[in-house]
Amino acid sequence: MDIKTIKKDIISLSLVFGTLFAISGIVEILIGVCSILGFKIKLFLFTGDALGGLALLAVGITYFLGVKRALNEDIRAVSYLFTASIIGLGIGIIAFLLLISNAVGFLLGFEDWQGWSVFNDITVYLILGLFAVIPYKVVKML
Repeated sequence: MDIKTIKKDIISLSLVFGTLFAISGIVEILIGVCSILGFKIKLFLFTGDALGGLALLAVGITYFLGVKRALNEDIRAVSYLFTASIIGLGIGIIAFLLLISNAVGFLLGFEDWQGWSVFNDITVYLILGLFAVIPYKVVKML
């Protein structure tokens, strides 16, 4: 694999997904900090978890570091893309396991889960985790 042939693909994928993760992380952190300060802000898909937002931001930064490496025509840019995608997928898997756990509680009729809906657990973590597979698969095909 030659970096010169896939440089443009790595840069575009890393920029798109880095932006998605970084913006989502910043929004999640801001909502979390506001929640800590006593302001309740509700945004669709966002839970207000400041530490989870830091994880999303870290994945976004990893994608951006891959852009920097690709611009310098360093083959390690692919590693940054793969690493960020795998960590993003890991975050998505954790969100999916949480969804499954809550669904089991609901199906078993536990009192705390009576008002639960599947839409309560569809979060930005789950969606970005699923999307993180895309850059991994695209670069793997190159």
